[in-house]
Order: sequence, then structure tokens, then C-alpha cells
Amino acid sequence: MTRIAITGLGALTGLGGSVREIFAQLLEGRTAARRLPALVGTPLDVGPLVAVTFPGEAQSDGSSLFSGQPRAGRLLQWAAVDALRDAGLAADSSQSSLRIGVCVATTLGEKAPWLAGVESLVRQPSLPISSPQFGCALLAAQLAQQLGAQRQRVVSTACCSSNSALAVSLTWLRSGLCDVVLCGGVDVLTPFVVSGFRSLRAQSAEPCRPFDRRRSGVNLGEAAACVVLEQESHARARGQRILAYLAGAGLSQDAHHMTAPDPQGRGAMLAMQRALSDAGFPLEAVDFVSSHGTGTPFNDQMEARALGLLFGERAPHIPVNSIKGAVGHTLGAGGLLEAVMAVQILATQQIPPTVGLEEPDPAFALDFVMGGPRTTEVRCILSSASGFGGENAAVVFRSASSVGDKT
Repeated sequence: MTRIAITGLGALTGLGGSVREIFAQLLEGRTAARRLPALVGTPLDVGPLVAVTFPGEAQSDGSSLFSGQPRAGRLLQWAAVDALRDAGLAADSSQSSLRIGVCVATTLGEKAPWLAGVESLVRQPSLPISSPQFGCALLAAQLAQQLGAQRQRVVSTACCSSNSALAVSLTWLRSGLCDVVLCGGVDVLTPFVVSGFRSLRAQSAEPCRPFDRRRSGVNLGEAAACVVLEQESHARARGQRILAYLAGAGLSQDAHHMTAPDPQGRGAMLAMQRALSDAGFPLEAVDFVSSHGTGTPFNDQMEARALGLLFGERAPHIPVNSIKGAVGHTLGAGGLLEAVMAVQILATQQIPPTVGLEEPDPAFALDFVMGGPRTTEVRCILSSASGFGGENAAVVFRSASSVGDKT
């Protein structure tokens, strides 16, 4: 099977604006979640959130939620430029000889201008307004135009959008449709998303505690993350170092409930099973699981059961973590942030702790990484994500050194 290499990484989160900085903060067990001053006393003061501050700018106070200005594209652009530079590629259309694909994962896209337009119409219904450009497809189209890409797609499958986008990218490259794929994920905080999670009673008023017996919900966050993917032979031909491999992907659908997951975890288990089968790996190959780990009572219970179904007696002996206590639940960007973390884990052999997890739910017989980073041999990583509507998507990463690449 054609191996698909990861050759570039880029990310921007509440923990920082570079992959190295973000991973260092994860290893230290830091969190970017906090109450945002601009929201205090408003209906959006729902608890800790994670807002992005661009390097060189003053720390965000949350006022950007009310600005109505497009921000998702700016975050995505930052991560994309870093990833392309890391891969030895230009962030413009100068590499016209390459067949480039752009695949962007997002749940809401550029929603803020649309919200501002609707609010304006409510205040002054007699004034004509033009519909501003917004939505999911805009972000992929902008990047594709900038890079001169021959293929583009936006993937919006709720909170597993990132892993679904990685699955699409994997298919493009295996099929020979592209030489290089820039796969990115982005979502930003807006009144729409904060109010929505509050109405579902999924947002925690306290710091997020994935898999903890006291868990009470998510801390929403915003972020962007990108990876550059290409066939191994293409990367080697241009002399580019290989960071890791995207080895497989699997999708499934619970068909259980509009917002709640199948409590038995059967859909999530099936997606993970399919990802490993797609990679051609046995269960025994998995050294670490990067969980969805939102900190909601239902999701964490479902995911623990799914891992138990998948691994059986081995489940309590595989390290598991969640990064959502550190960077927040970043919706469409979540899986790609985990992909960036996975590559760093494979390079350093260090797994970050699960921020907020202090007292694991006794019903979960899993080996949670908590209290501090864990140094251990990791060659194969399974990353799982689930979303509203019963969506599940899992991906498998493999270290470059495990297949003989020492560069």
C-alpha cells in the first residue's frame, strides 16, 4: 500500500502560536481555559473558554465574539503558512507544477459576518442588506485560490470534522489525485456556538475534567491546525523529511440520537476498528490512544466503553489522554490538533497529561495519562473523534522511524 507521509505541521491555539510552544505547554499540563472579561455579566458568561491571541497582540478579553468580523480565515491562514513552510513549500501558487489539494474541516466556517448581518436586519428591518460571504465552503475556496490548488473540499461532520477531512485527504493521495494535500481544521468562538452549547447544557461552568468522576461538560475553544500530506515517494523525491505517516482512517454513524452518542460506544468502536483495518494494523500495534475526551458525562462514558469493546482485556494497559482540558473543545479543529500532537509524541516519545483529570471515574478501566507527562515507547497512535448526529471518525498515525526513516 502507498504510504502517506506527514511533512509539515502548523497550529494556533490558546496555548500558543507555534507547534513547539503548544506541545511544550501540553507537556507541562497548562490550560488556556479562563473566564473572558468581556463576557462577564452577559448571557455568554457560561464558564471558562479558550480564546486565541495572535502572537504580538494583547491577550484576548473575549470582545472578538461581538465584533462580527471574520476571524476563522485568519486563524486558518496562520496555521496553513506554518505547515507549508515546515514542509518546504511556499504559501502561494508559485509551485504550479504540483497537483495540490486543499481539504478544510470546520463545523461553522466564517459564521461571524452572517451573524452580524442577521442582527443588523433585526434592528433595522427596513434597510436593505447584502448577504456577506460566509459559511463552511469559503475557507477552503480561499486557501485553494491562494495555492492554485486543483482540488478542494470542505468537510463539516460536526466535532469529528478533522478526522473525516484526514480520511478524504488520505483517499486523494492513495488514488493519485494529488501530489500534496494541505489538510486543515478551524473553528472560532461566536455567540452562536457558545449559546448553542449552553442550550444543550454541555458547557461546564468549571474547568473541563475529561474522564473525571466530577466532570460536568466542555470548555469551548477556538483554534486552527494544519498538516501537509503527500505520498512517501513524492516527499523523498524532493528531499523533504518525513515527520510521521497517516496510516489509516475509519468512519461510522451511530444513527442513535441527534446530539447524544450511542451509550454503548458501538459506533465509535466501529470507526476505530475500521481505521486499524484500513492501516493494516492489529490491535496489538496501538501504543497510545488520543481520545475525544470532551468531559461531558455521556461522551466520556461512551468512549470508555468503546475502547473496552475494541481492546478487551488489553484496554486497561494502553495509555489514553485528552487535550481538551488544555486547549478547549475546538470543534472542527479538534482532530487536527490531535494529529499535530500525535506527530510530536512520535518524535519525542512523551505523552502529555490529561489536564483537569484528578479523580478518574471508577467505572472507566483505562490507563489515563495524568499528573504529568509520560515517557514511553510510542510507534502507533489511534485518534478517535465523535460528533453530534452520531458521527464517528478515527485515524491512525505511525512513526517514521518504525518504517526505517531516520531523517
